[in-house]
Amino acid sequence: MILKDYDGVKQLWTDCELSEEPEDEMNDISEFLASPQSAGFIAHNNEKIEGVVLCGTDGRYGYIHHLAVSKHKRHCGIGRTLAQACVDFLQTRHVIVMVRENNETGNRFWNCLHFQKVDGLRIQYIKTNADSPVLKK
Repeated sequence: MILKDYDGVKQLWTDCELSEEPEDEMNDISEFLASPQSAGFIAHNNEKIEGVVLCGTDGRYGYIHHLAVSKHKRHCGIGRTLAQACVDFLQTRHVIVMVRENNETGNRFWNCLHFQKVDGLRIQYIKTNADSPVLKK
């Protein structure tokens, strides 16, 4: 994936009803793609983006984000191919994907690829900036 793919990628995420995140803005995706520890992969057909995924590593764990495949191209192996591209890129022993509980399609897909829910783990999040309470003394 390169930055010129952004509009098509963003449209696919919308079409697939992925929850929009603040980090999905063009500037943030540009920084993400510029890191040697991150990558984006797309599947396309005649200039139309049919699948996309983002991935990155902190050196210990690999993370997969926002895998989406257009509804009319599902069950053709695109998602599996994109997930494998991430695993190959990440080269880590552990790969984490976060999927919202109500995303039944996504949860079924990752379960088919043998990803497992981690019991007892709850993701907590804070958007950091100068006004973040954790940063105040």
